Amino acid sequence: MKKNENNWKLQTLPFGDEMKNALQQQHHAAQYLALAGRHLIPQQPDDSNTNMEFIPETGMLVGNSLSNGMKIGLQLSNLKLVILDATNRSLKTISLNGKTKKQGFVELKRNLSALGIDTTSFTDQLHYEIPRNALDEGAVFSVKHEKFFIENMIYRNNAKGILTEIALEIKNASAVKIWPHHFDTGSFVSFSKNEKGEVSQTIGLGLAIPDSMVSVPYFYLSFWSEKQKKDPVDFPSLEAGKWMMPVWNGAILDVSEIVKASPANEQYQMVKSFFISGMNTVTSYLRNN
Repeated sequence: MKKNENNWKLQTLPFGDEMKNALQQQHHAAQYLALAGRHLIPQQPDDSNTNMEFIPETGMLVGNSLSNGMKIGLQLSNLKLVILDATNRSLKTISLNGKTKKQGFVELKRNLSALGIDTTSFTDQLHYEIPRNALDEGAVFSVKHEKFFIENMIYRNNAKGILTEIALEIKNASAVKIWPHHFDTGSFVSFSKNEKGEVSQTIGLGLAIPDSMVSVPYFYLSFWSEKQKKDPVDFPSLEAGKWMMPVWNGAILDVSEIVKASPANEQYQMVKSFFISGMNTVTSYLRNN
């Protein structure tokens, strides 16, 4: 895979039906990590016990630590679950390829129990809904064309790198995580507080999967202010991407624009300019509202 000095890997494939299918399978497979976070880790007010992190070196999503320090990972390129010990050493690998969601859960639960985890309360019941898929009707996971799974993994690699780089420069930005409900990679910024000490302005930045607003994955920059004017906001054009107001409070840069650029460094610079120019506009607006 071609990449630049910032670890940005060249995105090359257009986002079509096969890419979408691979992404949907990754989304459903990631729910095993979320289920472990929900049922085997103490619940947090923000549901952060269910989130996960992408590890570029292994191409794996990794959930939060269980009671004995073990973690569950998901290799995005081939849909293999990996049970890791406290030092991130692999203890057990479970391939989801050719298995139903129920079969995958049963095998994961059995192996966790064998490794000393109390799975009495571990069920396959989520506390939110994700878009239904043939997997919900008994279809099996299928990594028939691995290149589409790898391309979706490249999205996660690039998002983790650029978002971490941007977030490190922003005060009060959270660590970059993947949230299983919407399957976005993102960081959240508590920009300011009101007289009561409550958060009154926020900024969100991340990579989202297709939704009702955009039909392909896209980078986003959103904002909120409790005193925001109701009148339309006239922001200057971005160096890359576009503002979505008044439909949505933010801006997007979708992957169909990114794949037109080459080499990898040109794609990286496009996304970086989207966030830098957008952040400059949004922070200036929030300081004056």
